[in-house]
Amino acid sequence: MYMDKYPYNILSTVSAQASIPKVRIFSLLGYVEEALKRAEYHPDDQGVIIGNVPECPGFFAQGNTRKDAEQNLRDVIEGNLLLALQLGFEIPPIKGITIQYVETDATQYK
Repeated sequence: MYMDKYPYNILSTVSAQASIPKVRIFSLLGYVEEALKRAEYHPDDQGVIIGNVPECPGFFAQGNTRKDAEQNLRDVIEGNLLLALQLGFEIPPIKGITIQYVETDATQYK
């Protein structure tokens, strides 16, 4: 489990859309690494390398080389995760990554 492998990269946030606020706890680094393992890369008609994670809508990027495409895809995944956390959106599930949802009393943070 990635939470064991990356114990210091636990990320949590309060979901803004939940009727009962819930904190999501998971390894951000573990999620990104697992998503990158599942990425597929192929050249387009112009020779630009396109990378995407098929099971995660919106996780795609491009680059002049595979290395560039992978780095750009890493940035896209991190950005999409952080935006989803800030706005309370669902995080696409990835096999092998556990996202814990814990109810919390949000009034204590005001």
